[in-house]
Amino acid sequence: MNIRSLELKNKLVDERTGEYYFDLTAPSFIYNENLGISGLHYVTPDQVGRIDKISYLYYGSTDYVDAICVVNNIFNPFTIQEGDFLVIPNLSNPSLVYSIPTPASRPTPSQEPYIDTGRQNEKDQSRIQRLLKKAQEKKSGVTTPLPPNMLQPGETAKTFNNGEIQLGTNLPSRSQFNDQ
Repeated sequence: MNIRSLELKNKLVDERTGEYYFDLTAPSFIYNENLGISGLHYVTPDQVGRIDKISYLYYGSTDYVDAICVVNNIFNPFTIQEGDFLVIPNLSNPSLVYSIPTPASRPTPSQEPYIDTGRQNEKDQSRIQRLLKKAQEKKSGVTTPLPPNMLQPGETAKTFNNGEIQLGTNLPSRSQFNDQ
């Protein structure tokens, strides 16, 4: 059985071991109620625990088991029983509900104490909350309260362009600060 939303998961690398794994935390299937439903399905005896059969019946493919599970709040597809009613989502345009999620970024050990403010005393927590509020009001403000000498998550210190190393390409310039 091929589950479509699993194909879209981001493949990540464990930096310590070099092993690959999939990020299963970010959703790759998000259903909007405005898309409607294509029907209600009564589970028959031959379909007990077999949502793949139901997916094939409605979509001509077993790739949409996850869609039926998500819309019906089914966490274990093998638990469906004879007589259950399932909502069949309208998937006339699968690109509206399936997407590649943005990769999750993990804080480095040096960023961790600033992101998890529970490790700080009350005075430092208050200071970080003030700085975060101030940053959100600025056009070039940051999303994560870190000291000024640390890169924000997703920023890089250098980029390579046409065989040249460029430093600080994603940092705001003086002209950006003057525009505010």
